[in-house]
Amino acid sequence: MTDTEPRTAPSTPTPTPQPMWRLALWLTAEPVSLIGDQIFFLAMAWTAVQAGGPKGVGLVLVAGAVPRALLMLVGGAVVDRLGPRRIAVSSDILRALLMIVAVTALAGHSSIALLMTLAAVFGAIDALFYPATGSLAPRVVPSTQLVRVQNIRALGTRAALLVGAPLGGLLLTIGGTSLAFTVNVAAFTLSAGALALLKVRTDQSDQPDREGMIRQIIDGLRYALTEPVTRNLLLLVALLEFAVNGVINTAFPSLAADRGWGAQGLGWLVAAFGAGAAIAALVLITARRINRPGLLIPGAALTGAIVLALFAGAHNRSLVLALSFGIGVVGGIVGGIVIPLIQTTTPPDLLGRLMSLFGIATIGTAPLSIAAAAFITDQAGLRTAFLYASTLTLIGALACAASSSVRRLQIQHPAGRSS
Repeated sequence: MTDTEPRTAPSTPTPTPQPMWRLALWLTAEPVSLIGDQIFFLAMAWTAVQAGGPKGVGLVLVAGAVPRALLMLVGGAVVDRLGPRRIAVSSDILRALLMIVAVTALAGHSSIALLMTLAAVFGAIDALFYPATGSLAPRVVPSTQLVRVQNIRALGTRAALLVGAPLGGLLLTIGGTSLAFTVNVAAFTLSAGALALLKVRTDQSDQPDREGMIRQIIDGLRYALTEPVTRNLLLLVALLEFAVNGVINTAFPSLAADRGWGAQGLGWLVAAFGAGAAIAALVLITARRINRPGLLIPGAALTGAIVLALFAGAHNRSLVLALSFGIGVVGGIVGGIVIPLIQTTTPPDLLGRLMSLFGIATIGTAPLSIAAAAFITDQAGLRTAFLYASTLTLIGALACAASSSVRRLQIQHPAGRSS
């Protein structure tokens, strides 16, 4: 490939055609599994606060988050070795079985140590589930449909996040943890069944079995660090997610309190962000073509950096809501295009490890991003916190804009069209 040629995807077999009902079941069942995640951690937090107060909640949530983050790379290597569908189905089955164990274990007592153990096991299983589900789409649908399918998945994920916590609270009110975990058994079983029905291109990785797990992980990290497209796109996603997670979870509550808008104002801020992300996903789903994605991604990130900086001096509620909506749009555009690009530019035998790195960049760093934003807000104030988030996003945008490999990226569209 010469420097003037556009970046193209690796040559991979076309996924096996399958009926729409199977795809619809998969795209519906995956959010159901994510709702199960939300219900589980809400139930654990509620039980922990009764057993050990706020400190107990912190310990239990950390016990679930740390194994998920630390083992995500291992999970990606396992996915590349054994195949994503097999690992995704197994993960759902293991979580369903864990729910049955949790119902029995928590029937007599609910010590913090027991809750931490259950949360740690659940987090370790999640470290397998996320790379597996993230690697499925390129094996299920043609590359020309990846943007559309990934943004449908994004809408499902956001719906799951909105529904999971309220549903969990309702279940806890009606029947306690026993009912919540019983519903989770059904949710994870449904997800496993839907995944098992999918026809994927292959369930066996091209990676030779003789290669050790550590070596596989090192190979995945080396590829991510040396391949310019992957390196810069992952850097942008990591910095943008780090910035936005901190803003939403720390700066937004402080902003609503500082302006005297109260809890209702905070709710509107978060809702505006979610609406922006949903609108971006809908646009990408319905778009017939996406022109120059390699320029659109850094352009959107640069816009996000400007919007985050404008928060620092904004006091009018309508303006702040518009800015929150704008950040949601930026996040939706970047995530909705970057994931398909990573999936189509990554060799199939490395996809699980790359999606595990994407999971670390988005899910794994969330506790650190919230802690960093909270510290900056407390020590230097809201203005500095927003400028800090803006700077992180700007660095990611400039890294992508400076990469000729990223700028030349193309997305294949139906009927052989590319952009």
